[in-house]
Amino acid sequence: MSDWSLAIDFGTCFTTAAVRVERSGTESGAQAGARSGVASGVSSGVSSGVSSDGTGSAAAVEIENSRYLPSLVCLGDDGRLLTGRAAVQLAAQRPERAEHHPKRALLRQSAVLLDDREVDTVDLVAAVLARVADEARAVCGGTDPARTVLTHPADWSPADLDRLVEAAGRAGLDAPELLPEPVAAARFHAANAPAGDGAPIAVYDLGGGTVDTAVLRREAGGFRAVAVAGDPDFGGRDLDQALFELLRDRALDLDPAPWQRLQADRTPVGAHQRSQLSRELTLAKESLSSTGTVYLAVPGYPEPFVVQGGEYRAAVTPALTASVGLLERTVARAGLTPAELGAVVLCGAASRTPPVADLVAARLGRIPELAADPKAAVALGALTDPPAPPPPDGAAAGETGFEAAGPGRWAVAHYPAEVDPWFDYD
Repeated sequence: MSDWSLAIDFGTCFTTAAVRVERSGTESGAQAGARSGVASGVSSGVSSGVSSDGTGSAAAVEIENSRYLPSLVCLGDDGRLLTGRAAVQLAAQRPERAEHHPKRALLRQSAVLLDDREVDTVDLVAAVLARVADEARAVCGGTDPARTVLTHPADWSPADLDRLVEAAGRAGLDAPELLPEPVAAARFHAANAPAGDGAPIAVYDLGGGTVDTAVLRREAGGFRAVAVAGDPDFGGRDLDQALFELLRDRALDLDPAPWQRLQADRTPVGAHQRSQLSRELTLAKESLSSTGTVYLAVPGYPEPFVVQGGEYRAAVTPALTASVGLLERTVARAGLTPAELGAVVLCGAASRTPPVADLVAARLGRIPELAADPKAAVALGALTDPPAPPPPDGAAAGETGFEAAGPGRWAVAHYPAEVDPWFDYD
């Protein structure tokens, strides 16, 4: 098979990946991939666009019939580190063996305790990266990628990036390229939007565990980030928590006994019921993006609880407003007004939450743009060629391009310990 490239967007809660098959001649990568069998394991529902020479296109990798591989890692009975459905299933029964957020663990500590075994956090990340690489190889003829791109938050320090590269090496992915996530998102937007005038782009990335904002200018080497900011303590999981609290309060008002039994049950059955309810809360949150009402069954209660979209939006709007304020301040820090932006791009799975687009439009005075699959946009954008440079009236001559110079040098975020919502009740 011809050379192919792999991009991995290793996320706090979920990891996505994309591949791009390079072909000579005039045939597109999508057409060639379909004939070679790549399309059978790679999603064709999202495309990052055709490369500048028309010979390759990127497609999202599906693992276990999903573009989103849980980043969770669980220690198996045989001592192996499990990923995917096997990890999720075992974590529901043996939560003491699971690390739900290896990305965070990589930043804040060198090892975690899974059951009674100390596990290097680099190994946790390597397990996820290796799973993605294996699945990508399987749909690309069993060969190794000619090029690997790893995306990362723009504010990671050199030490953080070194640990990510070390994890990639342990996963069999040597010498990966590193690309800041907002740069990848801007590339994806530029490849899929109508041709613009080279005006700066603002990116609002609301992922599972964090929110990141950036303003990027278009230059000869691609995009350069001129301002970045983020909140490591707010993300989609906080929206899940808001829905959890709505449900909890309603259950306690009706009859506190079943809820308290569910919370206190330390048996495998209790752990499974709590895990199942947590998954249903996530699905319900996603459903509220397109429907006005969800029904949630809770063990011990004879009837499902009804949550209306309006009350959910009211619960999450204050925190989302603060995150959009962060975007507004990032634009100001870049020395720009919202009117000077070429686009405001939303990415990250949680950016589909209904109040987000409305709040951005209200605060910045312009309608943001959202990809069909905002979580996959970063991985796809990582394999998208940088756009052509704008006319030579942009940044000052001699100014170093962000992509050419490598990752930014901002302070690393420090994360607090995770709090299990089931034990946050008093």
